[in-house]
Amino acid sequence: MLKTILAITAMACITSAAHAQVDTVRATTLPPAQLAEKLYNSGVAKYNQKSYRAAILDFDKALAAKPDFAKAFYNRATTHYELKEYQPAVQDYDQAIKLDPSTFGPYFGRGQAREALGQSAEAEQDYSKATELQASYAPSWYYRGALRFEKGKYQEAKADFDQAIKADPAYAYAWHDRGSAQRQLNNLPAAIQDYSKALSLQPDLLPALLNRAATKRRAGDLKGALQDYSDYLNKKQDNALAYTNRGATRFEQGDFKGAVEDFSKAVALRADYAYAWNNRAAAYLKLEDYAKAEADASKAIALNAQYAEAYLNRGHAREMLRHPEQACQDWRKAAELGLEAGNTYAANSGCGAD
Repeated sequence: MLKTILAITAMACITSAAHAQVDTVRATTLPPAQLAEKLYNSGVAKYNQKSYRAAILDFDKALAAKPDFAKAFYNRATTHYELKEYQPAVQDYDQAIKLDPSTFGPYFGRGQAREALGQSAEAEQDYSKATELQASYAPSWYYRGALRFEKGKYQEAKADFDQAIKADPAYAYAWHDRGSAQRQLNNLPAAIQDYSKALSLQPDLLPALLNRAATKRRAGDLKGALQDYSDYLNKKQDNALAYTNRGATRFEQGDFKGAVEDFSKAVALRADYAYAWNNRAAAYLKLEDYAKAEADASKAIALNAQYAEAYLNRGHAREMLRHPEQACQDWRKAAELGLEAGNTYAANSGCGAD
């Protein structure tokens, strides 16, 4: 976080027209420390205006005047980060830490840059150091928790999100991500509560609505899940996954026509969405529209030749269309891809050994 320091204004001697001219004191004649502060303040102002290149030039000049200026290294690093110049940012954070190892900001900033470079282990170390130096800074806990979540360390991630919430109870993202950790730990009621809290703090945090819907569905609350999916889709209509998940919820409720409508919207948004094509095939099977089921399953297979469930569904459709040999081929392919139910259906339908 950049700290604004009052700029040091060069003093100018004021003369009247009746007197001889007196030279003003130019910035270049300021003592190096004062010149560095002036350039630093100018860099901060340009950073705040999002004039990042101009800000870097000022920080460069400030450091030329005062090479041990830790704050200038820190803010230049932050500016490089904004420009997605992550390696130069790391290098400047290194210098800031060398000059002032007791401040948490450069460790947190370096963690962000290292994470952007894909150096997750090093980033986690930096976030850890930042939490040691400033336990009340919630983002350090949050970002370390997010890294641990990505590594599948859900209990450790939850502990970090706990600390982030303790430091900042209004941190909606921390509530949301703790909900996701709770869900991974199968603490479904707690996960739903956390997603709800995130939404109360930030109603436009739509991923929380989607994740709460998925958690309710997993907990068996299909009505609640359907309401959350619908609330989400009333606000955002361009998410194929949301339509697919609402369609799957409707399918589980026995609303197969509603499921077809949602899967149709999903494939309209994403024609390459094999999962939605296969799901619509399954819904058409329930509606006994076997020709459409076969066509949709075939489309899913064309998109993903290793999609075992699509072969299984196409086998069912072909059986009902009186194409027993093709049905047997599909069931065997499903079994070959690891879906044992394919062998069961083949055996029950009297498919030959070939």
